[in-house]
Amino acid sequence: MKLSLIIAMVQLGLLISCVAAEQWCVVAPGARDEQMQAFLNTACNQLVDCKDIKPGGSCYEPDTLQNHASYILNLVYRSKGQCDKAVGIISVNDPSFGKCQYS
Repeated sequence: MKLSLIIAMVQLGLLISCVAAEQWCVVAPGARDEQMQAFLNTACNQLVDCKDIKPGGSCYEPDTLQNHASYILNLVYRSKGQCDKAVGIISVNDPSFGKCQYS
């Protein structure tokens, strides 16, 4: 596309950004503790390294099942391209906090 055409489209509000908003996979509202624990057991044993949610890890605190599951859901999402529908949901809000940075 020629630059002048792109400029005209922007001025008319016709050009929509092709860059998708960043997304994260986090625990879905209503996910049960049993589901989150089962997900963590499988993910940490077979899919990803869960060192960040272990004592001393950057995402250990707060030490809650929901926070740990959200971090690992997103880690699996980033590495495998899957957001576990049984416990996870896609969010456009960055869930990072303090030392715990979701990638």
